[in-house]
Amino acid sequence: MLRNNELWIAIAIAVTSTIIARLPVLHWLVYPFELFNTFVHELGHGFASLLTGGKLDRLEVYSNGEGVAWTAGGIRWIVASAGYLSSALVGGALLILSARGISADRVTLIIGIALFVLCGLFVRNIFGIIVGILLAGAFIAASYKLALHWNEWLLLVLGVQTILNALDSLWDLLRLSSYRRHVTSDALIMQQATGVPAILWALVWSGIALLILWQAIRFAYFRDI
Repeated sequence: MLRNNELWIAIAIAVTSTIIARLPVLHWLVYPFELFNTFVHELGHGFASLLTGGKLDRLEVYSNGEGVAWTAGGIRWIVASAGYLSSALVGGALLILSARGISADRVTLIIGIALFVLCGLFVRNIFGIIVGILLAGAFIAASYKLALHWNEWLLLVLGVQTILNALDSLWDLLRLSSYRRHVTSDALIMQQATGVPAILWALVWSGIALLILWQAIRFAYFRDI
């Protein structure tokens, strides 16, 4: 059973966000969510390196929405795969939390504190530091100043937007791997490490991201857990 048509609300948010992102005059409305997704993506690379015995030297986030994680060591194919899949996992988790009645203000507070700490530990370019602090401050302020139902809406929008950004980035990666094969990308790194063509890695990651999205929707709106 659908929970009070919440799935349709999430779909409406996704459609609206997609339209806004394509309109230059309104794109700034979704820009902060795109930057949040960049932090998640690059932190995914960094944590994958740390968890597989490598190092995370620093992160950089840029105004065009791109970023880079400077890592060393670790299991290369896991580190390269972790960025896009981390975005899909975090977006799916936020979708589930927003639909399951979890204390949204506490979740928002945890996100803000975690982003602030991780920004201080790893982000090393001026733009990334400023944006990280502003986003962290916004989440912390929302947890204290906004009513619970507004925090629930914030989590829902954040979850939907993070998933959309993950899928949009994967679509860009598919096109890049097809038509600009010598441009450096996570998929090209995987090709160099494994010998498997970059386009196949882009397809695999896209398939996994879609599976994560489907499972998140099932747990959020169709199952009692």
